[in-house]
Amino acid sequence: MRTLPIRMSPFPGEPLDSWLEAYAHRTQIRYGDVLTSLGLLTKAKSQDLRHPRPTDWTIALSEREADNIAFVTGLDKQRVHAMTLAHFHGRALLIDHEKRQVNRHRLWGRGAGSRYCPDCLADTTGRWKLEWRLGWSFACTRHSLLLADTCQGCRRLTRARPFSRHSLPIPGRCGARPARGADLAAPRGCDQDLTQAEVLRLPASHPVMEAQHLIMNMIETGRADFGQYARHPQPSTVVLSELRAVASRMLTHLDPDDLAARVPAETLSAYLTLQPSDDPGRRATTTGRPGSMAPPTAAMTAVGIITALQVLGEERLDTAAQALRTVIGKARDGSEKTTATTIRSWGRGTGPVLQTVQLAALGPLLRPSDQLRYQTVALPSPPSATARQIRRRSHKLPATLWPSWVVRLSPPRGAYQRILAPVLASSVLMVGAKLELDEAASILGYASDGGSLSRVLQMLRDRQCWEPIATALVRLAHYLDENDIPIDYHRRRALDYSNLLPTEQWVEVCRRSRQSPGTGLRARIARCVLFSWISGMPLDRAPDFPTTGVSTFRAEAARFTEVWSLQFANELRHVARDFVDGRGLQSEPVTWCPPSEMLEGLDLHGTDPSTIDIDHLHEITRGHRYPAGSAAQELGVSIETVRLLLEEHPIPSSPLSIAQARALGQVSHAARQVLTEEELRRRYLDEHQSARAIALDVGVSKSTVTRLAAEYGIELRKVGRYFKQHNVIDRDWLYEQYVTRRRTLADIAREKGTSTTYIIHRAHDLGVPLRPSGGASTRKAMDAKTDSTGAASPTDAEEMTPSVERSR
Repeated sequence: MRTLPIRMSPFPGEPLDSWLEAYAHRTQIRYGDVLTSLGLLTKAKSQDLRHPRPTDWTIALSEREADNIAFVTGLDKQRVHAMTLAHFHGRALLIDHEKRQVNRHRLWGRGAGSRYCPDCLADTTGRWKLEWRLGWSFACTRHSLLLADTCQGCRRLTRARPFSRHSLPIPGRCGARPARGADLAAPRGCDQDLTQAEVLRLPASHPVMEAQHLIMNMIETGRADFGQYARHPQPSTVVLSELRAVASRMLTHLDPDDLAARVPAETLSAYLTLQPSDDPGRRATTTGRPGSMAPPTAAMTAVGIITALQVLGEERLDTAAQALRTVIGKARDGSEKTTATTIRSWGRGTGPVLQTVQLAALGPLLRPSDQLRYQTVALPSPPSATARQIRRRSHKLPATLWPSWVVRLSPPRGAYQRILAPVLASSVLMVGAKLELDEAASILGYASDGGSLSRVLQMLRDRQCWEPIATALVRLAHYLDENDIPIDYHRRRALDYSNLLPTEQWVEVCRRSRQSPGTGLRARIARCVLFSWISGMPLDRAPDFPTTGVSTFRAEAARFTEVWSLQFANELRHVARDFVDGRGLQSEPVTWCPPSEMLEGLDLHGTDPSTIDIDHLHEITRGHRYPAGSAAQELGVSIETVRLLLEEHPIPSSPLSIAQARALGQVSHAARQVLTEEELRRRYLDEHQSARAIALDVGVSKSTVTRLAAEYGIELRKVGRYFKQHNVIDRDWLYEQYVTRRRTLADIAREKGTSTTYIIHRAHDLGVPLRPSGGASTRKAMDAKTDSTGAASPTDAEEMTPSVERSR
């Protein structure tokens, strides 16, 4: 091989065929002679017949061919390769190097042909650009116009076939070959001046120009970081595959009216009018789904890219999803079945960004359970949780979601907390996991079931409160996956609760907290409440939950913590603590709850308990027998919110008058506050007051005092037995108290803790004179029989008629 006598450098970005044609024109030799001089038209050897010689060396060159061209022309070998489409391999198209063919089914690869800019051809005297052969080239950003697709003389796709080897090319002219059978010596076929082609000219700031600039910049850098790719930059091949997938759906499912709202009018008009010709020389294009392969016109490519960038070029995920949702909705209404699984078939080579946008767009159209599986309300992604991850999450979840979360996630009306709480807990387990509804419920101990999950989740969706609730559940699932929590609820569910709060302990709790043990109902309720605290299971799973009268029991259990005192609540918490410690769980708290900060920014219908003034709540609930209902109505919150606050912050104990207590049916409670164990022991045992005297002084019945004494373990004595046995009242003391100091018999009996009748009988036995009944007779008798020292004469006193003196 010999070097060429004339050297001519290629233009920047010029393809190999354009440069060779320009060289042929410069040297005025046939195009085939130029190819022969470069060693491209040598006869194939027998062993190479399996790999026929290519007809278009602009696609790719072998190393030997590149070496030959570099030697003959004096160009650098890398520059020779850069004049072929191999320069864009792996960035804008894919090439089968063995066959030297562009993959037409990926990345909008064009098998042949080239668009062109007439102004650029005029500026460079007919020299072409390699990038015009890309399926992604549709506009010239230098001259602000849509590229021309065909020769406007012969209506054929330009450069669809290599230039005739027997002709002398003229740059800037259509080099379409003559018809078959024509004279090979004919100089050219069409010979149309391409620099005079009429094209659509647009402003420099037009969306078409901006889209073309963005695409070419991404191809040159090989990476995209715009729009949805700002957070997760992707290789250009992935981004172009995703643009192709979205553009194909846009062109397929959007009618002209839909496109008019997305595409500038002049571009849409060009798209609708400049359709591919029906020229028989053109290879038939796929019409079943426009955009599935490289669009035949620049206008169609521009429309597809502009509409696709309205999705993938948006920075906000919700905006991108909304732009794509219209297309998905039309596809679902048509023959194409679009689901969370079929959207993956939109195109090969796509990545996670498009999948995220697809799931976000499809989210509102999915069932609530699928929205949790694909996390469409937060970070959309296919279910990926492994069995181990699901098991670990279940150990961190109670069977009924924490009450402070349930009151925040509750809908405005119509959802019982006992039904909602286990459904929400199972829903957290389904986030990002391929779990069926029944399977999710079974992992948490069947506190709910698949049917309940489906109904409740659909109810939340129907009431337009599902999206923030689903977002909260997804956040909670991620928090549990990423953090350790102090309680293993799986172990708590497996504990034996049959010996929780036995009767003896219950009585002791009531005694220390000055509460009445009541009937067996209160004890059963307390056991069920403790069971729910410790295990995280619903009340009906407690060993002591009744099998009959369930509705009444549930109602009483719900009101159990409304009116309990702080001391009583603390006593039960101590019981729970001792139970947990006794099972070897000293390192775990009795109860725990995730931080409520995760719910910030969500438009939840439930009231935030932290926003309620506890002092005001105590003020409006104090003195009510069942305060939660009235307080909830006054505060405008749910009754569950009030009950939660009263459980965590019991109403401080305040003494009630006996009249108030009697009106509220809380006489025993009021008497217990006045007659504590210490006070009753002091008055009955130390001061020897009788049960009747104590009852009269406090203002309650004697039976109330008797019950309190039995509750405190104080054994009551029989009337007079204590004094008869110990003879503690002698004559001198009784005479001094009654006669000299003029105390009443009732006052003396109260001090000695006995009855007035016993004191009268004792006075008779000791010979102590008694005053007549009535205030006037008593004063008269005492004045008459009192000596100068103020003491009554024994003789006169003995003549007095004994009578029962009334208290004065």
